[in-house]
Amino acid sequence: MRRIARRSMLVGLAAVAASLVVPPGDALAQSGMAIMKKQRDLHRAKDEEERQTQKIVNKAGNAKERKVVRYNLSGGDDLNKILIRFLAPRDVENTGLLTWEAKDGDDTQWLYLPASGKPKRIAAGGKKNRFMGTDFTFEDLRPENLAANKYNVTGSEAVDGQDCWVIEATPSSDKYATDSGYSKRKLWVRKDNHYTVKKEYFDKNNQLLKVETHRKLVNVKGSVWRADEIEMHDVQGGTKTITLVEKRTLEKGLKDSAFTEAELTRGGS
Repeated sequence: MRRIARRSMLVGLAAVAASLVVPPGDALAQSGMAIMKKQRDLHRAKDEEERQTQKIVNKAGNAKERKVVRYNLSGGDDLNKILIRFLAPRDVENTGLLTWEAKDGDDTQWLYLPASGKPKRIAAGGKKNRFMGTDFTFEDLRPENLAANKYNVTGSEAVDGQDCWVIEATPSSDKYATDSGYSKRKLWVRKDNHYTVKKEYFDKNNQLLKVETHRKLVNVKGSVWRADEIEMHDVQGGTKTITLVEKRTLEKGLKDSAFTEAELTRGGS
């Protein structure tokens, strides 16, 4: 009887141990999501304003320059509202894009063109389109929404001498896969400060489409880091958009009322 009882106990312990084993793929997925969650927590600012110079470079190397202001508000629900407005030149002045982040990943975006006189809501399938002749699509200009993606750590690699996790991001559902212009993205996240310094975007044929690089990193407050230069390079089309931050202000007291459709149409200073 003792031998049978002992054998039963060993079988039971083995079953418990087996239930606690996480398959390697699942472990990577969990660690990838954990990294992205920590990144979101570390680099969150209550509100901020950036004054930017945007350079759009065509295939021949000719550039046109725009002046842009970008406002961001992070609410108590940890969801972001972002307003981007063009200040110059005259042909794009007061054009704006308003983004409201949603917890389920189904963000809402409105584009305001002064000639139309009213904002236009961007359809889910339209977020894969380019924004105002830049190399950024509407979906590129949304916050990194964790609900809309699955994250898998695929390895480590150095970028500019800094060790990074390499994370593959893929849509978390068939809906997001249909709405997105990408089959997947690869993210390089620095291990020392959890900042994403590089992204690769792959088209629906799984071919490299664009590379986004963040340079001139600055520690703006506590654990919060930002890049003073962001380049989006369309490797297939040979064009690029370079954003240079001229001035940045954190926690100036922006109000929720500044991130409405009414404010979008009002124009900025």
